[in-house]
Order: sequence, then C-alpha cells, then structure tokens
Amino acid sequence: MKSIKTALGVLGAALLMGVAPLSHAGEWTLNFNNANVYTGDAPPLQSGATATDSWAQLKFTDYGTNYVDISLSVATGVLLPGIYVNDWWFNGDALAQTGTFSLLSGVNANTSICSDCQNGTGSGSYDGVFHFVNANPGELAQGNESVWRLSVDLSETLSVNDFMSLSCMPGRTCGTDGLFAAVHVQGYASSAKSGACVDGEENCNPPECPPGDTRPECGGGEQEIPEPATLAIFGVGLLGLALSRRRSIR
Repeated sequence: MKSIKTALGVLGAALLMGVAPLSHAGEWTLNFNNANVYTGDAPPLQSGATATDSWAQLKFTDYGTNYVDISLSVATGVLLPGIYVNDWWFNGDALAQTGTFSLLSGVNANTSICSDCQNGTGSGSYDGVFHFVNANPGELAQGNESVWRLSVDLSETLSVNDFMSLSCMPGRTCGTDGLFAAVHVQGYASSAKSGACVDGEENCNPPECPPGDTRPECGGGEQEIPEPATLAIFGVGLLGLALSRRRSIR
C-alpha cells in the first residue's frame, strides 16, 4: 500500500508569519535502526552501538489545521562516518495524498505523494517519498535534518492519523505486518533499507523471515541433515533388526 524514508522535525506554522507558533495537537515519531533492516546489508555501526540504537527519525506534528509538519533527521554517533540517507518513504491516506509540500528548513529533496505510487524492488508500496541527492553535497547526512510542511485544502483538517497506514511488503501480510515508513541508507560498501514498524517505538523487531533466510518456514528448500552420531545410532538399530530377523528365519 505505501512507503516511507526519512525523519521529520517541527516548526510552528505561524512562525512563518512572524507570530507565535500554534500549540501541538498531535505528534507521532518513528525511529529506524539495524534491527528492522529488510533488504541489503545492515550499515556498520560505531563501537558500542547496538542494532536497536536509532540512527534516523521521522516525526509528524499536527496543529489541528490543514497541514502537518514532517521532520526527517539522521543522528550522529551510531552509524560509521560517511553513511547517509538518500531516500525516505512513508504512507498517507486519501486526504494526505491531496497535499502539497513546502520546505521549511534543512536539506532539500524531490518530493511526491499519491496512492501506492512509490514502489521499489523488494521495498513494498508506499504513498509518499523524499528523494535526496545521492552524493555530497545533497544527501541527508548524519547530523542533518530536512523539515517539510504538507498542506491540504483550507477546508480540511490534516492530522498525524492520516499517516498511520501500513504498506504492502513482499513476504508480509498487507495491512497487518507491513511498514509505516522506510529509509534507504548508503555510503558504505553495500546499502540497506530499514523500516519503521511500530508507532512511536524505537526498537523495531526484525521480520520473521529476513532476506536470504533458507528456513523451511520462510520458503527455503533446505532440510536438516542428521548429525553423524544420529546416523550411527540409526545404523546400529538397522543392523540389530537384520540380525534378529536372520535368527528368526533359522
């Protein structure tokens, strides 16, 4: 159904007009880490960092108005230096899909939102995307953020609830165990896509069947090979059975 890929920060709407910002009506934060990498090789981490440490964050903030602010940020101190985010996918309902983007601050990107239009091989289907430049300068590097406003018609009220939709992921059940959003990380020997699977939860759980899993329950064709000791016991049993039958025949 949909896609995601970056982290969002907040700026008050009225701030642009030189008056005090509106109070928050709602906020929803998604974190990304190595625990929920679902394609590619997990990005290398700095010494002391763990797979559940968040290295990117996506935040939606609404004000009870016709717009939602979206902040995408990449943390420092978790990934090895030089690794960056170049794509960020997310989901939005029918109302959100009518919105238009405006950059509030930070790194610029190419943006798009529509119904299930952001697809990638093995990535799933998402509704919106932020495409950052895949080179320096321009990528969403560590320590940087990109803050956007998605606005709909003045007669409508847009909230964080309009972005809480699950994507359809390969190997997962649509609408049940898909992803709210995803990021594409590069800047090392490989690349990876990591997803945000739980509302506001930092430690996403890895998929039951990660890429390359050959277990039978994950569609693999490999079968367990008996250990030598097991084969030896089985062989002794067959020999005993044969001797017993030989004696009975006599």
